[in-house]
This record gives sequence, C-alpha cells and structure tokens, in this order.
Amino acid sequence: MGVHMKIVIVGAGKLAHYLIHELEQADKIVIIDKDPDAAKKFADTQVSEVINGDGSSYPVLSVACKDASMIVALTNEDETNLLACQIAKKHLGVPKAIARVNNPKNRRIMEHFGIDRAFSGTQILASMIEQEIDFEGLRIVHRIKNSNHVLIEFVLSDKSDACGKSMIEYKFIHGSRVVVMAGADGDTITPIGSTVMNAGDQIMMVCDKRDIEAIWKAMVH
Repeated sequence: MGVHMKIVIVGAGKLAHYLIHELEQADKIVIIDKDPDAAKKFADTQVSEVINGDGSSYPVLSVACKDASMIVALTNEDETNLLACQIAKKHLGVPKAIARVNNPKNRRIMEHFGIDRAFSGTQILASMIEQEIDFEGLRIVHRIKNSNHVLIEFVLSDKSDACGKSMIEYKFIHGSRVVVMAGADGDTITPIGSTVMNAGDQIMMVCDKRDIEAIWKAMVH
C-alpha cells in the first residue's frame, strides 16, 4: 500500500480473528499475546508478526508499536486494555487507540483516560476501526451495511487531474461517485454532470473500500 498502516492488536482471542478477517486497510498487523502458542492461531492470516508477552508492558509495547498507526486492545481484562492503550498513546506516540470494554460501566473511565473509542459489541468493531483509519487527508465516515461500499470524505488536492474537470469529464475510479461537495465558500451542493471540481473542494464520495487507496493517490495525495 502507498499509505503505511500498521495496527497493533493486544489479545489473540476470537475477536482478534474476526477483526483480522474483516480488516482490509492495514498493510501490517502485529499481535501481542501471553499465550506462547498464539502464533500458530494466525499462521494462515495476514498477520505480520506475533509477539509473545504482556500487552500492557512498556518494553513489549515499545517494540510492537514502532511506527504503528493504531492500537486495538481486545483482552478480557479492562485494566489491561486501558493500560495498553494509555502506554501506546501517551508514551509511544500511537495516534489512535481502541479498547474492548468487558464491563460496560468502565466505558466512561476508558474515555476519560483518553481512549479514542471504547466498545462492548463485536459487531461494531470493524466498522469503528475503519472509520478511525485516516489516509492522510481522506476519512471513512460511514460503512454501508451489507456492502463493500463506504462513504469517504476528503479535500481535493491541487495536484489532482480532477481539478477543473466536470463530473462527466473526469474518469472516476471503478464507478465511485461524488454525492455531496462544498466549495471554498462553504456552500454544499449535490453535483450534476456539468459540476466542475476545483482544488480545495470538500468532497464526499461513495466507493468500494478496495478502491480507497487508488482514490487517495488520484485525488488527495
């Protein structure tokens, strides 16, 4: 991928397996788990590395989190999840932290201590992480249910070939389409075929999530 996206996952349980199979945006996934046999569980997945150790330990996290974009703590212990996320964010510079909350009463505590997202339902995890992943100026704002399509938002780069072209003239990637855009004056419009795109326009687009990187390269980077 042109955009480096490394995710560190603490906890090698069923939830980690679910997440890995759902997540397509990461080009490197590192798992931390105390179980010495954890590596065997992920032999046939896209996991890059499995580290045997305590995911709430600074020495372990300092190795795992180098150049990481996000940490996701999925253990059965809220204290471990909180510590892992806090160390990664506050001391190791990891931009995003998401934690599993086993006791819903602890959600506020997690958020109070700076965790970006705290969740208790497995079904929202993949969607939550996709929305947090940031392609340096491109953001996923909504995942469309029962579909590979997502709604993305970005500001059109002055380097893009789309600048100065109308919706009809520009060749959008794999049928992606602009649904809303706003110019420098802040006025929001629903574009038509003759609508011209200009550098600095804020654009909301529906696309296949597999095309996000290509769109990022063509219109944002």
